[in-house]
Amino acid sequence: MQAKLVRATGHLLPEETLQDYHRISYKERTTQWACVFKSRHETDLKRRLAYDSSVLTREEVLQLYGPDPDLIDRARQWLSRHGVRVLKQDGFILWLQGSLGQIEETLKIPFGEKDGQFMPLREPLVPEWLAPHIVGFVGLENVSKLYPRFRFPTHPEELANNGQGFFPLDIQTAYAFPASLNGSGLTIGLLEFSNGFNPQDVMTFWNQFGIACPNVSFVSVDGTPNDLGVNAYDLEATLDIEWAGAMAPLANLVVYEANAGSSDTSFALSVLKALQYAYNDVLNCPDILSISYGDGETRFPVSTMQAWDMVARNAALIGMTIFVASGDQGAYGLHGPGRKICHVDAPANSPHMVSVGGTHLLLNSQGQIVEETGWTDVNNNGASGGGISQVFAVPAYQEGIPLPVKAGYHVGRGVPDVALNADPDTGYAVFFQGMWTVVGGTSVASPIWAAITALINQNRVQAGKSLIGYMNPRLYGIDHASTFHDITVGNNSYDGVTGYDCTPGWDAVTGWGSPIVVSLVKSLS
Repeated sequence: MQAKLVRATGHLLPEETLQDYHRISYKERTTQWACVFKSRHETDLKRRLAYDSSVLTREEVLQLYGPDPDLIDRARQWLSRHGVRVLKQDGFILWLQGSLGQIEETLKIPFGEKDGQFMPLREPLVPEWLAPHIVGFVGLENVSKLYPRFRFPTHPEELANNGQGFFPLDIQTAYAFPASLNGSGLTIGLLEFSNGFNPQDVMTFWNQFGIACPNVSFVSVDGTPNDLGVNAYDLEATLDIEWAGAMAPLANLVVYEANAGSSDTSFALSVLKALQYAYNDVLNCPDILSISYGDGETRFPVSTMQAWDMVARNAALIGMTIFVASGDQGAYGLHGPGRKICHVDAPANSPHMVSVGGTHLLLNSQGQIVEETGWTDVNNNGASGGGISQVFAVPAYQEGIPLPVKAGYHVGRGVPDVALNADPDTGYAVFFQGMWTVVGGTSVASPIWAAITALINQNRVQAGKSLIGYMNPRLYGIDHASTFHDITVGNNSYDGVTGYDCTPGWDAVTGWGSPIVVSLVKSLS
């Protein structure tokens, strides 16, 4: 007797018009994809994250919370019955490969295509015994993309250092970095996508400011090479490395490079691969990750975002902290044309990552903050990403704060959690392709927050404590008056979409605000 089949929801793209896609003609086209499983003890796992800060090993995570091995074996057999290859099991993930025709037959879905892009036109059908135990499938489409979150100044009159942008010491002084901490013994992983760097660029940057060159390792997740920073978009990897290294100079830096998506590669799958690779990396053992990419959450299948969050949740269990840029399109949130409504960025919407928003920062001649406001659109050059997720529910750590839910939307995870200078008009000095330039965006704020967390972890280790790991609940449980600059002026309206206002306490533009690092280190240690 054949098992009853049911729809597995969350695999369609809300922003795409199905009528624009015609049925695929070349079904032999091969692609990789993944089946992502839930924990077999979801309730216990959530309780542990909420109330138990002890760190597990990767083996313990799988032993205590991994999917049922018998279920995995049964799923393997079912998924491969029409020729799909199971490449390997990797914890909560089965990595798969097959032709679009084989996938159509396996999941009983039609694929549509447009301009070389493909996606399912209907939700997959899976056995009734499997449906409750999977997050879903990732890689069934190659339409969704993530974009780097950096921008250039258009009004340079407020740039520091006579138009050169902020230098490392400016940021360390403004945000009160403790001089006694440098990130020694910690490792920061930077997730990059077809985005290389030139070692000479980053060394020149550090040498210019008298910073001992940090140790930088390059790791290819899927065979994507380091192109040595020859393309314009390689600025992202370069600024991530330069500023993370400047703020925590004795931390190790690991660049995890994955494919940015092509005609036969799903970017959504590349992100999952990069996250899972970093999670599994026992050679470099990253303690902190930073992601400077994103797009509005309606640009991705819900199952994809939930799969990313599943890896982030597992990372929290082993003591890893993940930061992600909240986006530079304000409350509009989308890269390019789209519906003029509020969109929260993904993966910044993940409740198990720390989302980093942006501010506009002005200093006096002594390096002290004169004014810091939410990054507000005044010249059509971006605003701090933020808002209320329509995908993820309110996490426990946000239940005690008033979330600003607009009419027509439902309550959900609030974004961002924290902030840091990001307005390109008060941007940062970066050395790229042999030249100095100035860059802003939440993509700079995220790696700096990763570096701050290296200092926090260094202090914790010196005190004989474990890594801070799942940082979100702790950020919401400390005294914010002594640890953050509360940002109360500004908004993130952008591109015709009315956004949110900065308010006392948490807000959907800057979260809790920008850090007073020396106090934050003490409070979180």
